[in-house]
Amino acid sequence: MNTAALLLCGAGPVSAAIGLSTPGLARVVGALLALYAGALLWNADRPRVGRAETRVAVVLNAAWVLGSIAVIELGPLTTLGNVAVAAVALAVLGFAGLELVGLRRLREA
Repeated sequence: MNTAALLLCGAGPVSAAIGLSTPGLARVVGALLALYAGALLWNADRPRVGRAETRVAVVLNAAWVLGSIAVIELGPLTTLGNVAVAAVALAVLGFAGLELVGLRRLREA
């Protein structure tokens, strides 16, 4: 949620620092992240976490990591931008791993 807020509220300065030519893309990514975070919070707050929703989260997190690798390899970001994208991707990869552990525990229960 912090990344979403940063991208939404500080799209101009963040875009300039990481090498995006306009803040529009940062705003779109921020808005999508806010929606995604809301969906994750909704699922986590349920009396029983949904397996299907958790699988979707794992797939979306894996897609984020793969997309981040592509942006770093192919994109026009600054060094700071590449470091920021890599740091977020590592955090997302960690969350995906934790979600997989949770899915295994749901199957065992």
